[in-house]
Amino acid sequence: MPPRKRNPNGSGTVTRRADGRYQAAVYVPQPDGTTKRKFAYGKTYDECDRKRRELLDRAAGGIPTPTRDMTLGQWFDYWLQVVVKPNLAPNSYRAYETAVRHHLRPRLGSKVMVKLGVTELRGAVQALAEDQGAKTAKRSLRVLSAALTAAMVEDIGLTRNVAKLVHVRATTDSGKSWDAVTVLRFLAAARRLTPYYPAFLLLCLLGLRRAEVCGLRWESIDLDNRIIWVEKQRQRASAGTVDTELKTETSKAPLPLPAQCIAPLRWARIRTAMLRERAISRGRPWF
Repeated sequence: MPPRKRNPNGSGTVTRRADGRYQAAVYVPQPDGTTKRKFAYGKTYDECDRKRRELLDRAAGGIPTPTRDMTLGQWFDYWLQVVVKPNLAPNSYRAYETAVRHHLRPRLGSKVMVKLGVTELRGAVQALAEDQGAKTAKRSLRVLSAALTAAMVEDIGLTRNVAKLVHVRATTDSGKSWDAVTVLRFLAAARRLTPYYPAFLLLCLLGLRRAEVCGLRWESIDLDNRIIWVEKQRQRASAGTVDTELKTETSKAPLPLPAQCIAPLRWARIRTAMLRERAISRGRPWF
């Protein structure tokens, strides 16, 4: 062990335990704004000192660091803001946040995360299924499992995901697809009643998602060569509508445009240009 040096205040300490391992202790910020002492362990002094410096770097950057006594409510706050929101689509964040706020936090928010047991969780999930239905309980359990999986990556002592040991029986609603006659009737009505008929054509004939159709731009449509590129998707978020990347890279492959789509898309482009020119000539903003 190298000669012990006195560290400046707030820089943490590294000590040797009775079992031969080394222990680092650093005061780190928590998601709720408080500060707690965080411990990290290593087989050697250098390994433990490296973990101490990593904790200090996180604290200097204002990034909260979970501790062993963190409750699930505190972990949910950290997980949603630091893990989910920056890395997942806005709709995914909204679905996770809704499940946490309505179902998980009221029943499990006060529980210490590393002490959550299978029996306790099973009882909470069964109560949720009785109150809100099995499908809601199953979705909430899936969100909890994702949160606990992320927690296992952090050095807080969580060694198993108890959500994976609890199961909920819920029927799967696969939905019912329209037959060809229903699709034709729908398109005939849309052609008469709405200027969004070209969008409905793309939905029905190419199988595009709603968000993919809403994210289309004219520069992504080649009417002369009958090719369309789906490059973005537009989704609703708390701040309004946002353009995001597609879920998979293969979704960006060029698609052939059916002949039925050409004339309606040409008409839509002419109509859009006319409305834009009218708005600009009247001094109105164009979106």
